[in-house]
Amino acid sequence: MPAPGRSPSVALLVVVGLLVAGCDSIDSSPSGGTPGPGAPTDLAGTSWTVLRIGDSDTLESARPTVTFEPGGQAGGSTGCNSFGGAYVLDGTSLAFGPLAVTKRACAEAGRMTQESALLEALSGVTAWEIDEEGRLHLSGTTTLVLAAADS
Repeated sequence: MPAPGRSPSVALLVVVGLLVAGCDSIDSSPSGGTPGPGAPTDLAGTSWTVLRIGDSDTLESARPTVTFEPGGQAGGSTGCNSFGGAYVLDGTSLAFGPLAVTKRACAEAGRMTQESALLEALSGVTAWEIDEEGRLHLSGTTTLVLAAADS
């Protein structure tokens, strides 16, 4: 028999209320400012394939890549030439220093245009985040969308 003045339903309501309050304070969404479970909190040691530059998909035959090395060095391919230089990461802020680029001319239509767009976008990057699909978004003057490179 329940104690006087208390019913089992009141105790149940208290427990349910505590559970709801606890769940309400959890933000599991990567876009909520906190990386999702398993999302990197640093880019060092990661490699990515560029899927989109602004509103344009990259060329299927010449997808650019970006690799973040430990020690603040980045490099990759524009889909035509290679590039490299420094990057500075501070929380979700990211900036690339001047990038050195090889000067090979590429004959395939669109490769040189893609290269110019990528290098311009990288020079304007100010922030990064990983979305719920595991894609890296580099934002700034132009947004870049990248997928983890195949191992």
